[in-house]
Amino acid sequence: MADPAARPGAGGVVARLGLFARLGASARVTVVSAPPGSGKTVLLRSWIGEAGLAERAAWVPAGREERDPQRFWLSVLGALRQTAPGKALVQAVTAAPDLDGWAITERLLKDLAPLADRVWLVVDDAHAPPAGAAADARAAAAAVRAGHPA
Repeated sequence: MADPAARPGAGGVVARLGLFARLGASARVTVVSAPPGSGKTVLLRSWIGEAGLAERAAWVPAGREERDPQRFWLSVLGALRQTAPGKALVQAVTAAPDLDGWAITERLLKDLAPLADRVWLVVDDAHAPPAGAAADARAAAAAVRAGHPA
């Protein structure tokens, strides 16, 4: 008998229902970690699609070519502003020489503090984030885990 947790989906992609359930029940911050090419991006895109979360999910690529922490965090803000709740909550920020990643992160956490429902932020290829952004992201994740706006 076929495993019901591994049924082919659209385009021949295997739906990982057990992993989908874990993602849906996940904590405030969830890290999906596996070697490059193992299917993390496909897993997350499939889960977002199947769960109907497209309007509540922001997707930010953090590939090796993106090395500037300010550009990375502005990309995060831009992606979150494209979500249904983010349109109303996340304020625009303009790049400036003295604008650092932590300032952007603090602003973002404050903007999202009144959020009643979940929003998902996927940082794809996070194994290679900009140098300064990694520390900012850890601090932001710690704040989110603790339930503090900043």
